[in-house]
Amino acid sequence: MKNTIDYDKLIEVALGHYGITDFSSIFIRQNDNITLKIENNENNNCYVLRIHSPITPGLYGVQHTFEGLNSEVELLNSLNEQTSLTLQQPIKNKKGNLVTTIVDTDNNLIQLATLLTWKDGDVYTGVEINSKNISYEVGVVLAKIHNFSNNWIIPQPFIRPVYDIEKYRNLTDRLQYGVEINLFTPEQYDVILDTLKYIKVIFDRIPKTNNNWGIIHADLQGGNIIVNNDTVIPIDFGFSGYGYYLFDIGITLTTFKINHRKKVLEGYKTLRNLNEEDEILISAGFLLAIFGGFGFVVNNQESHEWIQRRMPYVTQNYCSAFLVKKSFLFEIE
Repeated sequence: MKNTIDYDKLIEVALGHYGITDFSSIFIRQNDNITLKIENNENNNCYVLRIHSPITPGLYGVQHTFEGLNSEVELLNSLNEQTSLTLQQPIKNKKGNLVTTIVDTDNNLIQLATLLTWKDGDVYTGVEINSKNISYEVGVVLAKIHNFSNNWIIPQPFIRPVYDIEKYRNLTDRLQYGVEINLFTPEQYDVILDTLKYIKVIFDRIPKTNNNWGIIHADLQGGNIIVNNDTVIPIDFGFSGYGYYLFDIGITLTTFKINHRKKVLEGYKTLRNLNEEDEILISAGFLLAIFGGFGFVVNNQESHEWIQRRMPYVTQNYCSAFLVKKSFLFEIE
């Protein structure tokens, strides 16, 4: 947490709203939020504290507003109540609210925080002995989320991101900065723009219906897949919002190697139908997740080496195949 803000004080004030005064904290990460593990020393209960302050301005969105956060925890509560998924549970503060406003007088800031129950487990790496089973179960988890969304009466107002082409056009526009500082070439950027145009054509010809469009996790990848033996625990619904269900699958597949991607789909198909024509929208989600990842962090110097290394591979392999309507999800690592 490279900042002049006194985060120790901020954490103390935030937890005071929940009546937690004797605690130890472990910093987990700061991406779209500052995330910490909290152990309440009085009763040994563990929690996840999120202070909703993204690491770069580019990550800020409606999901960081009070209304957006209220919608996120309402979604998590409803998933807990209406599905068999193993999930974190939002915790109410002393006022009975699920979103806490922290007045930081020292830095003249107002911060928002949420507290969730802690779930034991390890971040999925793909090298687990039972990794094929885990991949399969991730597909089942996604299908359960989508089945829930099909039947959920969305409370209003429900303020969440919308994963349409305009959102990703905004993210890819940011990549112009990467050309200007020589992170990648103008030609590589043109390939991304051509890919985005083709994805827009795909999106335009697929009408949004209850069966294909609804509330999605939108970030079930990387560190958001927790594994406890064979149990898959989806965490961090911070990017959840409105989108195509197949697009959600594509986002998730970015975490998996080729030999495990089909296992994810096998698990998914135990609860929801997929056909061969669905691969194009899944592939579009896969690519947009990568573009979005680039766009979110292009202003973060610590991510420049990763973008510089990854961009040529993405454009030369994934994009080039996609633009000539060639399958790549199960052929290219």
